Amino acid sequence: MRDKIPAVELLTDAHGVTHVYVEDRDEYVDEDELYALSYANGYVQARDRLFEMDALRHIGYGDSASVLGPMQLDSDVQVTRDLYSRDELKAQYDAASTVTRVALEGFSGGVNRRLIECLVDRDLPAEFLALGHAPEPWSPVDSVAVLAYMVGFFGVDGGTELENAKNFAELADSLGDERASYEAYGDLNWLSIPDEHSPTIDAAELTVESDESIPGYETVPDEQLELAHAAADAEPWGIDAEVLNGGIGASVRRATGALSGFRWGSNALAVAGEHTDTGGPMLFGGPQMGYFAPPVIHEIGLHGAGFDVAGVGVVGTPGVVIGRTPEFAWTVTSGYDDQVDTIAVEVHPEDRHRYRWNGEWRRMETETVVHRPSLLGALGNGDWPRGTVEQELAYIEERGDSMPVVAWNPDEHVAWCQRTTTRGDELEGVFAWAELGRQESFEEFETQLAEFPFTFNFIYADDEDIAFVHTGKVPDRNPSLDHRFPAPGSDHRWESMTTGTGMNMTVRNPDSGYFVQWNNAPVAGWRAGDAAGRWGSIHRVDLLDDLTQDAIADGPLSLDDVAGILRDVATRSPIAGASTPVFVEAAREAGMDAIADELERWAAAEYTWETENGRYLPGFAIWETVRRELQELAFRDELGDRTPELRFDPPTEIDLGADEDPHAGDHGRTIREVTVVDALAGRTGHDWLGEDREKTVQTALERARETLADRFGTGDPSAWRQEARTTGFMAISAAEGPEIELVNRGSWNQVVSLATGEGRGILPPGNSGHLRLGELPKAVVGDPPARLTDQLEPYESFEYKPFPIERSAVEANAERHESLSVWRQSGLSGQALGVLSRWFRER
Repeated sequence: MRDKIPAVELLTDAHGVTHVYVEDRDEYVDEDELYALSYANGYVQARDRLFEMDALRHIGYGDSASVLGPMQLDSDVQVTRDLYSRDELKAQYDAASTVTRVALEGFSGGVNRRLIECLVDRDLPAEFLALGHAPEPWSPVDSVAVLAYMVGFFGVDGGTELENAKNFAELADSLGDERASYEAYGDLNWLSIPDEHSPTIDAAELTVESDESIPGYETVPDEQLELAHAAADAEPWGIDAEVLNGGIGASVRRATGALSGFRWGSNALAVAGEHTDTGGPMLFGGPQMGYFAPPVIHEIGLHGAGFDVAGVGVVGTPGVVIGRTPEFAWTVTSGYDDQVDTIAVEVHPEDRHRYRWNGEWRRMETETVVHRPSLLGALGNGDWPRGTVEQELAYIEERGDSMPVVAWNPDEHVAWCQRTTTRGDELEGVFAWAELGRQESFEEFETQLAEFPFTFNFIYADDEDIAFVHTGKVPDRNPSLDHRFPAPGSDHRWESMTTGTGMNMTVRNPDSGYFVQWNNAPVAGWRAGDAAGRWGSIHRVDLLDDLTQDAIADGPLSLDDVAGILRDVATRSPIAGASTPVFVEAAREAGMDAIADELERWAAAEYTWETENGRYLPGFAIWETVRRELQELAFRDELGDRTPELRFDPPTEIDLGADEDPHAGDHGRTIREVTVVDALAGRTGHDWLGEDREKTVQTALERARETLADRFGTGDPSAWRQEARTTGFMAISAAEGPEIELVNRGSWNQVVSLATGEGRGILPPGNSGHLRLGELPKAVVGDPPARLTDQLEPYESFEYKPFPIERSAVEANAERHESLSVWRQSGLSGQALGVLSRWFRER
């Protein structure tokens, strides 16, 4: 039996962005309204992104190679190992609150309604037919799989201890002195924020004292250092590394395959009314989640069941996670708290499934899974077909947690497992986040995040206030250990846990009158985490902060001015200014005045990426080439093959083994820059550049001069004008992803004036990803239908479309007005199942 619940209205603009309005009738309870709202959300999202939704659920389940081909093997191996089985995902759903289950059920119903329409109308996305893959009905647990992947990988940080130990072991081998190696490693990974870092919130307003810092060499337990050396020859557990594509490390979570360009790396600006021409706050949000075609986020407006919100949600899941309401706007950047610990255990020399814990031999829980890559998926992606691949999963059950074994050294009889603070928190955590669109004030907004466990910075603005809230779930660890390296099992412990707003990292209306964020440290005194190069003495946020201060000095700021700040920060190098003056001085001392002149010209142009006739100023190529040479001179002797490779070219297609910024390459981040800059300034413990730093820089300049003269066919530096670099959109579609000129910018942008209610937004390449079968031939050769790329050109030009929230503005902007009837049911109707079953059989 089915019960009719509120109908909904769909108002859709010229860019395919739909606002959903639920009929508000007293006789319907909130649960019915929420179901109807979520139903329409699922229906609209499936209309726009049905194939992408299907791909994402298979990625979340860890069986995506069976659909997309062997390029997904690394992803499936990692997901199967680090995240959840179908039974565990189902358990999260079963344990969820009624509100969460109703939202997921409604969303699922709407997706399946659209799926039936696609089948009846013979309008199924072309990718399903090209891959010979029949989409199954959507279930609520499918959304749990997607969100568990998205927030489980990108709302959690840490777990780099094994990679850190490998670098330390390489240093010890090259330097031949463990103590000296330990001191040198402190130049690469400092664990606590150095005084030179810019957290952008003044220490007078908020300082958080942390007890996590690098211990003295003599105090580190001998066992921990011995285990660090064993990491040098660690290999993945349970899988032959030769069958992988090289995109999965032994321990660090990183998107691979179709989502290899997915990185959290966002910027934001909130300005108080004292600095604006309206007298009210303004906010810019630039969540950076990789360039995908179609995007992994979806624009929508949700109005009803207590929601009055517009913005973006994650494809495959209901709700809006970043956006605006009539009362406020908010955006998010990554918080980078260390929430994953790597633990080393001794394994039995005759049985690797037995491990020693607190002096006792215990047995791991194990199972074997089989991955079956799709043949058609391989051919479609230009890959070699591959047979089935077996993977053994092993878990250590200790401290009340199930910890996956990620790597081992069979010769040293050591295995490494990982413990994550947020395990099992994904579903309720994400729905706490998605409920922000129901709140009406900052107090309610902050309260909603009180127990939010994932590591993010929330930047908020309403018509009076601006605020910053940092969240996460971070343990206080055993103070006797060095937390950059794996902890011995017997010594690992979490003494307490701090969660959500309990971190006490909230600031409201700072004296400066603005907040800037670009994944920099939240406040003074906080932990830098275990990742090497994180939150050092220079950071890309410095550029954003400088531009904001300059604009405020020339103020008051208009909404165009706020958008202009982000345009400038997206088209300039945020890192070159830290080293270029040193290069100029060394070049002049060595008589290379022409090179020095070109570097100074680029500096005078504020390190712009703007081009003339499609080419950069010569200083751009000079700086890149000198930095590459200096990277080798600084690190090759000490780190050997583990010397980090500088990648200045952003990926224009899927690069399975790359670890790079998906937008601007290593131009866009300082994680590989800061140690060299510190060495140039004489701030390092180890002499990375030798006793004569200036001579080393001159050597790098000489080598660069030879390289550039050969490359451009002339010794005249004024002719060294490199062609413009491009950033590519990675396709989660049969349509080829477009390319744009190098830019360091969010995947979606919103600009909002809270006093006037004006909002602007842009989502490249477009909100629709639905490719019809007849459109496939042109799409695969780079000529997709216009609706798939209708926001690309304005994005390239730093233009925006309207981003309304009030109904009158939504109606004025709408081109289509439709009604959608909603039926609540326990599952697909018999008729719908019959349609699907017949279609499957006919396949």
